[in-house]
Amino acid sequence: MSRLADRIRVGVSSWADPALIEDGSFYPRKSMSAEARLRFYAAVFDVVEVNASYYAIPDVRTVARWVERTPPGFVFHVKAWAPMTGHHARLTALPAEVQARLPAHPPLSRRGEVLAEAFTPEALDAAFRVFRASVGPLQAAGKLGYVLFQLAPWVRFDPRRLEALAALPARLPSMRIAVEFRHRSWIPDHAGETLRALEAAGLAHVVVDAPEAAGAVPRLLAATAPIAVVRLHGRNVEGHLRQLRGEEPAVREKYDYLYSEAELAALLPEIERLADESQEVFVSFNNNNRAYPVRNALMLRRLLGQPVPAPMERLLRDPPPAGSRPGDLFGSTA
Repeated sequence: MSRLADRIRVGVSSWADPALIEDGSFYPRKSMSAEARLRFYAAVFDVVEVNASYYAIPDVRTVARWVERTPPGFVFHVKAWAPMTGHHARLTALPAEVQARLPAHPPLSRRGEVLAEAFTPEALDAAFRVFRASVGPLQAAGKLGYVLFQLAPWVRFDPRRLEALAALPARLPSMRIAVEFRHRSWIPDHAGETLRALEAAGLAHVVVDAPEAAGAVPRLLAATAPIAVVRLHGRNVEGHLRQLRGEEPAVREKYDYLYSEAELAALLPEIERLADESQEVFVSFNNNNRAYPVRNALMLRRLLGQPVPAPMERLLRDPPPAGSRPGDLFGSTA
């Protein structure tokens, strides 16, 4: 085992992703209840990201059930609700407290979402209050990992936005916060200034693995907080380019990529360096198509020398599914 492996925790970005459930190779049944599915996932991994919270702030009772259904030490990372990160919001997802602080007829996108610019400071303050209450059960149980602020791709570098990021710890007291940039005006264009601001505020910089050829920010190693965060989005250039062209590919089309063992092995020195520079590293696979994130998370655990549950060994032995994009499960990088 790597000397730092006990400080590296590996999981996936959603235990209930539709493509993962439909694939049928991870969960024992496609028709499992929400409770049974989470309990099964938590018997294999000890950490997961909550992706659904980006679309709607979860009901506090739902969050309390997550606490009850997972063992001690299990950790949930929670993605910030869309308007908190500069994204548009679904009309049906507006909490009453937030909606009351919006214009009577807020401007909508062509998909019927409330535009990000419609959210007044008062509406955003209300959103943060509702979000804090929502994740309260996780925080109280010691099961809240970090809150992920994945900024919208159109959110560009601006000194005022740096100030807004620096204010996040005051808006989410005692919560660890990780920030993922998706516009190159932050990284690499203003990398030094951006990383210094994150470090001063105690915010974790998210190290991103995504196709630079499609405009993604480069994979920049930096530990700016006691925790380090790595998110792997796959390297499907065409899927990301389709989004840039405005074609709106489905999640499973954009992230259709299965890392090869060689590709993950090449990342080990970087992950271990982050572990050397921080107290704990969280690695999340967001290559959400089929069972790709689970396969790759198990593969990385094996490469780290961490145990892989015996029933899961079959996912590492079985050949990759037909139609997998390079690198495939055991192949080399194209």
